[in-house]
Amino acid sequence: MIDPGHVTTPFYREPGMDKLLGEMEADGIGRAGIGLVILTHAHPDHCEAAVTLREKNGALVALHQADEAAYRRLGGKVDLYLEEGELVLGEDKQMRFNVYHTPGHSPGHTALYWTYQKVLIAGDLIFYRSTGRVDLPGGNARALKQSIERLSQLDVEYLLCGHPYGHPGIIKGKEVVQENFNFLKKNILF
Repeated sequence: MIDPGHVTTPFYREPGMDKLLGEMEADGIGRAGIGLVILTHAHPDHCEAAVTLREKNGALVALHQADEAAYRRLGGKVDLYLEEGELVLGEDKQMRFNVYHTPGHSPGHTALYWTYQKVLIAGDLIFYRSTGRVDLPGGNARALKQSIERLSQLDVEYLLCGHPYGHPGIIKGKEVVQENFNFLKKNILF
């Protein structure tokens, strides 16, 4: 699981984690099948439920070391540190991701690229025609720009954003993804 979100959303008081687990179960993925929770960064809206999944399910939690202190303040414990390079998952070792350290939104922000399917899981680095905030503690506009520039060089068919913000949150098609990168470079990161 990647970025499970809040246990309960603060504003609407919705049971975020229960809703997510229910939707997963409807897709045939049971709670017991969650053995690893990967966090793109340690902001509560992405990682709060990971604390509960680790406590109740025994799921391991993976996060970049530069965001560990923020996660610990939320009561979390990191089992594996995400580092640049290949991450191989599954009993048959068929799931292979490239991990990219992409600071800017947070010091330890990471993005995952599933080469086989050309899927980029961008966390809060990139949205549709927007980027993650840099005004939170540890944010850095220069680092964000460099991280986006670096990821724009990948061959991406599906860009999964951390939030939809008026868009479905999945940017589909190589040309549409590249147009989004071009828009960011021209209008936001100039």
